[in-house]
Amino acid sequence: MPKTILVIMFAALAAGALAQTSDAPLSLDLAQQRAQYAREQMAATERKAQAVEKTYKVAQKRFEEAKAHAEQIAKELQQAQAEFGKARERHDQAYKDLTRAYDTHRGSNKRP
Repeated sequence: MPKTILVIMFAALAAGALAQTSDAPLSLDLAQQRAQYAREQMAATERKAQAVEKTYKVAQKRFEEAKAHAEQIAKELQQAQAEFGKARERHDQAYKDLTRAYDTHRGSNKRP
């Protein structure tokens, strides 16, 4: 896609340059030089477009990898939160048991 946009832009520039030339016929040498220059510009633009496209594909791949990694981390976070909830419940139950045992022990010490 970026390649196509660049090619269209340079085609428009070339058309504009041709429109600005006078109506007088060009010499063969001058016409060949202009054609050669236009070919070189087009080739350079195509190389640049290919490099940009390659960079885009690499960035897209990295983005997909990062997205997959983020999804994995989100799953691990959910699991950790669930484990924390269970551990919190066990802690609360153990604390209640300890409080009951302490209260029972204090009550049994007062009866002698």
